[in-house]
Amino acid sequence: MNELAEQFVKYLFEVTGQRATCRWRSSAMLPQFLVQQYDLYDITIDKRNFLGILLAHGEGFRPAVFEKHLRQILTVAPDAEGYCLIAEELQAYVRQRLVERKVPFVVPGLQLNWPELGLAVQARKKKKSPVAVDTVSPATQAVLINALTGGMQGPATQKKLATRLGYTTMSMSRALDEIEANGLGRVQRKGRERLLDFPEGMKALWKAALPFFRNPVRKTVRIMDRQLPQDSRIEAGETALARMSMLMPPKEPIYAVGRQVWKKIAGQVEMIPIEEKGTCLVQVWYYDPSHFARHGRVDCFSLYLSLREEVDERVEGALEEMMENVAWL
Repeated sequence: MNELAEQFVKYLFEVTGQRATCRWRSSAMLPQFLVQQYDLYDITIDKRNFLGILLAHGEGFRPAVFEKHLRQILTVAPDAEGYCLIAEELQAYVRQRLVERKVPFVVPGLQLNWPELGLAVQARKKKKSPVAVDTVSPATQAVLINALTGGMQGPATQKKLATRLGYTTMSMSRALDEIEANGLGRVQRKGRERLLDFPEGMKALWKAALPFFRNPVRKTVRIMDRQLPQDSRIEAGETALARMSMLMPPKEPIYAVGRQVWKKIAGQVEMIPIEEKGTCLVQVWYYDPSHFARHGRVDCFSLYLSLREEVDERVEGALEEMMENVAWL
């Protein structure tokens, strides 16, 4: 279950007391342009089944166009009693249009309008102080890795970070909240904009953020090497580490892809249960590794995070060697 689906389940329970379960549903039968715009989930609420349509990006969303898409989307879930659009962010006028068109939708933390369930809740706007976290979200980690790899030349706005990293401005707002609450960077306000920078430098940032970072690998799957598109081959794991140290490369090459890339190819590849001749391992990451890749390899910071729990002394030594050679900005 992805982050937006988790937010939906939590928000629904908070405002209605109803518990929902979400299970990913394949959208491989849909045209590619729809697969790129929507994630589909089977939602069960009080023994009733609905289709959850998770919107990848709220920017540029138009209700009239969505209603045209809906005719095709609903064909993959003929057993559903209804549907609900779930988005991380929607403009106020767009939400009003959806209400007028009687389109059920949920924006977690902000608004729930689901006439079929007799539900309509809109949160009051209130300013909450940022709360420190034990582990930063994938979006926050992407912001920090972006800075560590030289992707920030001076203070950056939420909008600039969202464009650079492929997130919504709301996701970047939450990322800045986490960074500020955990004391990992400086967040200042200039007019209506919030600016992020790291005045103490990247080496200090790495040391401070390390305890809050997560392993970027969401899951690892094995497929035939020939089935992974050439333009999606970003070396990861011990394959990438071997390129930067004296470590011997593994027999099976290891690559990393983001969730959107995996979503495109998942329905076209065969999962292989055991190592065979011509297989490779594909790590599906919480954030897009291509934003920070260098020379066809994942960035050294994310690579370290993906392998730091390894107990192999050879790997531990190679990781130390790699980090000692980092040219701090």
